[in-house]
Amino acid sequence: MSIQEQYRQKANELLSSGTVKMVIGYGSGSTPDRRRPLFIRSPEETRNLVLDAACELNLSGYLLSEGLLSDKKRVAIFLKPEGIRTINILAAESQLNADQIVILGFDCDGTEIKELNGKSAGDFSTVIDALKKNPRENKDRELAENLENMSAEERFSFWQSEFSKCIKCYACRQACPMCYCRRCIVDCNQPQWVNTSSHTLGNFEWNIVRAFHLAGRCVECGNCDRSCPVNIPLRLLNRRMAKEVLDAFDHFSGMSASQEPVLASFKKDDPETFIL
Repeated sequence: MSIQEQYRQKANELLSSGTVKMVIGYGSGSTPDRRRPLFIRSPEETRNLVLDAACELNLSGYLLSEGLLSDKKRVAIFLKPEGIRTINILAAESQLNADQIVILGFDCDGTEIKELNGKSAGDFSTVIDALKKNPRENKDRELAENLENMSAEERFSFWQSEFSKCIKCYACRQACPMCYCRRCIVDCNQPQWVNTSSHTLGNFEWNIVRAFHLAGRCVECGNCDRSCPVNIPLRLLNRRMAKEVLDAFDHFSGMSASQEPVLASFKKDDPETFIL
């Protein structure tokens, strides 16, 4: 039996037994290489589930849909390690109750799908710990290395050029499971903190503010990159912020549901190199 069939069977059993009220997974997309979110409520629908290397989207943001978890019933969801880290962060930030989530964990190594054993976020602590010690190889490693070797002026010029393409569609915000504010700072107009026009200053304000809001929270799932219609490499910026946080505070986001947010906690051994 293929991995896909095994997971279909698991989803069917969870729904048939009444363990969960819904399974959030992947279905066929508009083209053969695309996958879309699938929300399944009956065992019969599980035959439409797809699980392959094209299942890249971090689905955890859908758990925050208004009213989905308010009845205290459980929901099953297909998640890669990045998505499991997201569940831990959302639980730590009191956005959901991790006990309501049944995780159908999997990972992908190239084209091969690998089963991850466990049901709750806590069951995957070894997987997450391994990610901290051995980060995934970046597909855009060459560009990342080039950025590292640039001077501050060259990097500024690079991001200025990239952000100039931004059309302020906010697709990155909508796709990111960490952007769950009911009213985003860019939607506030009294006072207006961020210029809504799609020009250099407004684009810089928006993208830099968002990067700071994700510092110590981003799990590098890549939802922002994939959703950007003008292909701005947003993951590079967020990855650099994550590296700064890891180097300065040894904080790897999403380790557990009890992990304190890096910018809302204090340790006596925190470095104080930023103090003049």
